[in-house]
Amino acid sequence: MSFFNLFRLFVGEKLGKKYIEIRASDFARIYEESSKSTPIFFILSPGVDPLKEVETLGKKLGYTLQGGKFYNISLGQGQEIIAENALEISAKEGHWIVLQNIHLVRHWLSVLERKLERILETAQENFRLFMSAEPSADFSTHIIPQGILENSIKITNESHAGERERGNINTNDGRVFFLNKECWQIFIKH
Repeated sequence: MSFFNLFRLFVGEKLGKKYIEIRASDFARIYEESSKSTPIFFILSPGVDPLKEVETLGKKLGYTLQGGKFYNISLGQGQEIIAENALEISAKEGHWIVLQNIHLVRHWLSVLERKLERILETAQENFRLFMSAEPSADFSTHIIPQGILENSIKITNESHAGERERGNINTNDGRVFFLNKECWQIFIKH
């Protein structure tokens, strides 16, 4: 059984079925639960790109690359300094920033965690941070700092069980697994 399935069973047992229901993605609703100090963390699934939903909502709310209020940084290959500078600007001016694939910069994650501790407290109210990372094979080998995970809303797309069993992943079905802070903190403590 995969880590994800074990996690779902644990959460269902400890918190109830409402916390593990897979339902149609309503990214605007999830966004409403975020704040300048509560980032959204996407746990990536193969072939899934959550950036489209972020960009669509950002466009509706006036946060675009063209307007200079939206930053999208794919990490790896020396992008850490660019990400740090964009974080500072975004927090100060109330922009949106996406840090994709943070799992690729293991050596920088402790720096990011410390920087976020400071930035998330002093950021302008409209500031939003979105991060993404691939899940680790099991919980004992994950590399994302606990502080980043605990302070974020975690979401992941999940394909239909039958498709997964056949080896086909439908990434356009719009379903999402949504973990709020309470759910994640209880998981971390056990």
